[in-house]
Amino acid sequence: MKLSQVVLAAAVALVPSLVPAVAHADGTVSVVSAQFTDRVEGGKPVGDAKAVAGARKVVYWIDAANTGDPAQLTLVWTVDGKEVQRQSLDVGHSAHWHTWGSRPVAGAKSISVRVLDAAGTSLKEDSVSLDAPNAS
Repeated sequence: MKLSQVVLAAAVALVPSLVPAVAHADGTVSVVSAQFTDRVEGGKPVGDAKAVAGARKVVYWIDAANTGDPAQLTLVWTVDGKEVQRQSLDVGHSAHWHTWGSRPVAGAKSISVRVLDAAGTSLKEDSVSLDAPNAS
């Protein structure tokens, strides 16, 4: 009996030390900066949110920091108050990993993006109002 109690106590003591390692794997990706633009050249945004008003598509550019293993971010696109698309973006291990997603403007009056980590936690939210009518 005493040996089984010792083994059980050792197993119980070991489990908590494993849990932080698993929990630490989450939350390693953060958004350093992000912005709406009309295009990306050389991995960097060219225009700003104002340039989107006259564009056919909107681009959401992200500078992400990832201290862990390669991960995924999800862009949740909302157009005029309605969720219309989810895009998965790969993020490698880097202090400044640049990635972006895009979608057609198609006459939208407002577009918002929510950036989610792999666990579904919201890391950043942004929106842009499109004042000018867009050509199809």
